[in-house]
Amino acid sequence: MFNVLQQGANVTVVIENGAKTNKPYIMTGGVMYDPRNRFKACGDSKTTLDPMLVIEAEELLEQVKDYTPYIGDTPADMINTLLVDTVAKLAAKDVVEAAKPFIDDFIMETYGRLPQRLEVVTETGTNVVQGITHEKFETVLQLITCDIPVFLTGPAGSGKNVLCKQIAEALGCEFFFSNAVTQEYKLTGFIDANGRFHETQFFKAFTTGGLFMLDEIDASTPEVLVILNAAIANRYFDFPTGRVDAHESFRIVAAGNTYGTGADIEYTGRYQLDAASLDRFAIVEINYSKIVEEAIAGGNKNLLDFVWKFRSAVEKTGIKFVVSYRAIERLHKLEDVLDAGEALQMCLLRSLDLDDMKMIYRNMGMPDGQNAYVTAFGKMVA
Repeated sequence: MFNVLQQGANVTVVIENGAKTNKPYIMTGGVMYDPRNRFKACGDSKTTLDPMLVIEAEELLEQVKDYTPYIGDTPADMINTLLVDTVAKLAAKDVVEAAKPFIDDFIMETYGRLPQRLEVVTETGTNVVQGITHEKFETVLQLITCDIPVFLTGPAGSGKNVLCKQIAEALGCEFFFSNAVTQEYKLTGFIDANGRFHETQFFKAFTTGGLFMLDEIDASTPEVLVILNAAIANRYFDFPTGRVDAHESFRIVAAGNTYGTGADIEYTGRYQLDAASLDRFAIVEINYSKIVEEAIAGGNKNLLDFVWKFRSAVEKTGIKFVVSYRAIERLHKLEDVLDAGEALQMCLLRSLDLDDMKMIYRNMGMPDGQNAYVTAFGKMVA
């Protein structure tokens, strides 16, 4: 007995009833032909299928090549087959889960942290952001998308500028930047003696749309920030050329090293921001990201372990000292150029006195001999 799989104009594709493997035959004129034996007739090796019918047969066979026949003769056989398949899939999943940490470690040691590829869907289309993003990227993106001004606060060199550029890239808008504003005209622009208006980054963002970043807002004079407050709250601004309504896609991010509470030992020359200024912004803390640092260090575990222990020791001792991404990047670039001691002295330790270095070293808790940077640091303070 045979089951029909495909019916053509001149030939039929059939399979034996109850067959446990996918082995179809070609039937025509009451004769069966085996496609696995050059279309010779079954039981008669001298007779072959007409070459004109072979073309039709091959087309039909192509249509049923993925045919999977029923395996097993009873429901119990079917259940057993299902169980075997399920166990196999679960086993494969366990193998992948067990192997993943080793694969991740191999990739990290060989290539460092691989860049990410994020797709952000906006009203104007899909924008792609490539590279390593901070853990707070999504939070800031959502706030900016909702047209909520954001104040990024965090230590120097923690990637606030890069984060803002990536936000602008994700939104598909232009990025405008200004450092601390100490004079009103640096924000508003001015008209010179010839009657020519000199635009600012803020003016361009406000009138044409885009993401404007005011870096070191806590180093900007409070009087200037009062002007900025009005622009944020009212969505219009009086420039020297006249009043202008904010562009619908105008967005603003401010950044600083303090919470707007004024200068401290670590960050001098900072102003205290008034409550009205702070009330305009959603405050997001941006600390050093291990994900970003892994990418900057190229997966160099010795360098990363040293930096993380060093930074932790600095906090324990109460010494005011910044270990930024820039220091890690420079140390990574010099790892094959200079010995560890010279690189540390040039890129990290140059502003520390010997007593501070000794205190930091004692609080690191890392034995010499296992890490080239620790060993080099130990020799400096010996």
